[in-house]
Amino acid sequence: MAKGESGIGGNSFSKQAAENVKGVNGYNVVSSDGTKLEFYFQTVDGETYYSNSLGVVPEPTPNDWTEKEMMDAIKNNGSQVQKYSKSELVNKEAERLKDREETERFLTREYARNKGADIVAKTYRNTRKAQRIARRNNVF
Repeated sequence: MAKGESGIGGNSFSKQAAENVKGVNGYNVVSSDGTKLEFYFQTVDGETYYSNSLGVVPEPTPNDWTEKEMMDAIKNNGSQVQKYSKSELVNKEAERLKDREETERFLTREYARNKGADIVAKTYRNTRKAQRIARRNNVF
């Protein structure tokens, strides 16, 4: 590994996060009733896609709107719109990546911890099933 690429700390997350948010624009929307939403837009091959959170598969905008048309419609509905800066997007994505790694580590550990219990439970279920079949067939 090159210097600074230890994989530990925020440095690796921020590099990956910067790569992940290339071409993504984010908006913080507060509706007139106080509901808070986030929108993330990305244009691919001339078609605009949006999502409500980072890290999910975006879907095409309604009515094939552009990013500007959709945000204008939201503003016309009485919502307040604030665009995220690139550094804010990178920070949000870095936090998401860090949380995702911690979650993955937790799930892997719990799966490994419970694997033995799953094998015991499966053996117990199979034994009980065999006993029921044997009783049904009057083997005992």
